Amino acid sequence: MLQLSIRAFPALIICFLIVLVVLSQNVLIKLASAHITKKFGSIQVQVGWRDEPPLTGQLNSVIFDVNQTSGKTQTPIINALANMNILVKYGGVTKSLDFLPSPTTDGLYLGKMIPSRVGSYYVVLNGTIQGQKISSQLPLDLVDSSQKLAFPDTVTGSGTDATVTGGSASTSTNTNNIGPQLQGIVSQLANQIDSVKSVIGSVAKSNADTMKSVQDVKSAADRSYLIGMVGIGAGISGIVIASLALSRKRVM
Repeated sequence: MLQLSIRAFPALIICFLIVLVVLSQNVLIKLASAHITKKFGSIQVQVGWRDEPPLTGQLNSVIFDVNQTSGKTQTPIINALANMNILVKYGGVTKSLDFLPSPTTDGLYLGKMIPSRVGSYYVVLNGTIQGQKISSQLPLDLVDSSQKLAFPDTVTGSGTDATVTGGSASTSTNTNNIGPQLQGIVSQLANQIDSVKSVIGSVAKSNADTMKSVQDVKSAADRSYLIGMVGIGAGISGIVIASLALSRKRVM
């Protein structure tokens, strides 16, 4: 009996390691350091890329992890996106994503997409989760060019791909990297322009509210002035009537 247990021990160790690997794969997404976490009341959401670093032209997924928090306890929320509208934003362009629940992790949802340009992407959240209003714009990790990992570098000419070697390879690499760099700059400028537009809109709304308040005060002052003048007129009329009454009494 003891010999049988000793022989079974290595098999138990192997089974334990397999289970440990499977569990680590299931929670790998939640351990990504580049993911952004934000709380709305007792609702905690986390967004990020499934595969990191994210590269242009590569199939990836935006993950959306939702939990109900109570102290240090977190409970995954099932069907959390029923009343949510989630967009991915690049510069001034937005795209709606279809999120599907993860087959292995409760409270985790994935929206597939292929980032086509280098630069900053954002997740725009609007809606409610279990009655809690969710409205925010959260940044995703910067998308880089897959050209940086491509080797050997290639250029396309006359419908065929030719491998570039020697001194011309450096020139080709620099040329191919100009496009992604410009895309990143354009993306940053577009995001800054959107931010400026938002600030201008807020200032304009504030000015409009201020003008409305001034107009309300002016209207109230005009009404008070009119009421005061009516009161003064009524007082003068009363004095005149009283004077006439006294005059008649003296005559009699």
